[in-house]
Amino acid sequence: MTAQLLNRLCRRMYRNSYAQFLAPCDVRAVQMQYLYTLLRQNAGTVYGTANGFAKIRSYRDFAESVSLTVYEDYAPYIDRIAEGEPHVLTAEPVNMLEPTSGSSGGKKLIPYTKTLKAEFQRGIRPWLCDLYTNVPGICRGKSYWSITPVTAGKQYTAAGIPIGFEEDSAYFGVIEQQIMRRLFAVDGSVRFADNTEQFYHDTAVQLLQCGCLSMISVWNPTFLTLLCGYLRDHAEALTRELPQYRKKLHAARHGRFDLVFPGLRLISCWADGSAEAEIPAVSALFPGVRIQPKGLLATECFVSLPLIGEQGARLSIYSHFFEFRSLKTGRICTADKLTCGEYELIVTTGGGFYRYQIGDIVKVVGVYPDRPPRLRFLRRCGIASDLCGEKLTDDFVRGVCTALGIAGQFCLLAPEGKGYDLYTTAEGLTGEQLDRALCESYHYRYCRQLGQLRSAHVIRVGGNPHRVCLERLTAEGMRMGDIKPAFLSRRSGWRSYFETGGLDT
Repeated sequence: MTAQLLNRLCRRMYRNSYAQFLAPCDVRAVQMQYLYTLLRQNAGTVYGTANGFAKIRSYRDFAESVSLTVYEDYAPYIDRIAEGEPHVLTAEPVNMLEPTSGSSGGKKLIPYTKTLKAEFQRGIRPWLCDLYTNVPGICRGKSYWSITPVTAGKQYTAAGIPIGFEEDSAYFGVIEQQIMRRLFAVDGSVRFADNTEQFYHDTAVQLLQCGCLSMISVWNPTFLTLLCGYLRDHAEALTRELPQYRKKLHAARHGRFDLVFPGLRLISCWADGSAEAEIPAVSALFPGVRIQPKGLLATECFVSLPLIGEQGARLSIYSHFFEFRSLKTGRICTADKLTCGEYELIVTTGGGFYRYQIGDIVKVVGVYPDRPPRLRFLRRCGIASDLCGEKLTDDFVRGVCTALGIAGQFCLLAPEGKGYDLYTTAEGLTGEQLDRALCESYHYRYCRQLGQLRSAHVIRVGGNPHRVCLERLTAEGMRMGDIKPAFLSRRSGWRSYFETGGLDT
């Protein structure tokens, strides 16, 4: 069966989910029905009993009975799940624990249940159907979905619960998995490459062998530029290995990836927050190809999905229960009470996380009486560094790099000892200039005046620093989908990873 027929079959399978999402609705009724059903199902669990789920009759009851949570609140419960104890966070069994880690490191295990998997599908299906319906030519070819390399063998908990998905198609239903595996331009075998170089090689070879590639779905746009860079830099060697693709590789050598993949109709990737700075590089590699900013999703939840012709992404109201804390007032509201502005996301899911603060800041850009609101990802609220009270944030560091005229270069500020080092490909910037710019922050300036922080250093880096970042973070347990571009890292020790040149003090 051809790719076109398989894509059309998917469109037909997803059309009911798509129609439901587009239809006018009572957002509050949808959300409250989800919440009450979830609480009723899990009232007898360890967590549900401790938090009085059975007595909750309203949103106010829910907000008063269940405290806001972070991952650390669930760690002891997840330990019990890993040991095989049932009915801890959810009444249904945990099928798998998905590993991830945050911006400062530290491995997390996210429980996946049948319900949580279905909740992801309620967001994925209308998004894909919208693409199949509104992007001409996208049904004609296969799709490339980025794959995170495996850094360790298959693991299980003491009770035999698998740790990690076998491959990305596991997000889909059983029938869909069979279809998607035939539609994926690159199969899951590349995950098991011996090293990063082999991973890029195997991925590049399968992409070249794909008869028609019509869609690319990656998380971090930097990963796509790195993959294209591999094809460009290894074009001669690949031509010797695969002489039948000589014309495509000639185009790759000259940076014309629109000619390497002439059937490509859409690229889906992060394009909000710090990722926005990476989009011009992708556009230059694929002139004329539509780039759609991804909706917001995390390992724990599916938040929003973009629709063709709209700015921002629609809240996936059929997936989970959402709350929003206003950055302006600190008040928490439900999706139906939103007004345009900036909020911190709070989510309750079928995976057993209740009133969970996922650490993402969004901007609500559109609200409607009978449809889900539109929102954009702004930044991670957790990406902040505070050695001694300086309170540096990713937003502030991005502004500093923009003011210094180097935001278009690779820039990563990280703590080292009693101060900060900026790793950058930019030339001509001195540590004194950087430190002066950082002193625009009152708290940073105060810490410098007290002698708590040394002057900032500028360290010039060579090679491929974007690739170095991805390799370090995936090796330390982060999934590709969790690695968003950033100007600030809370990890130290980067100098031992980068190819470093001079130090400007």
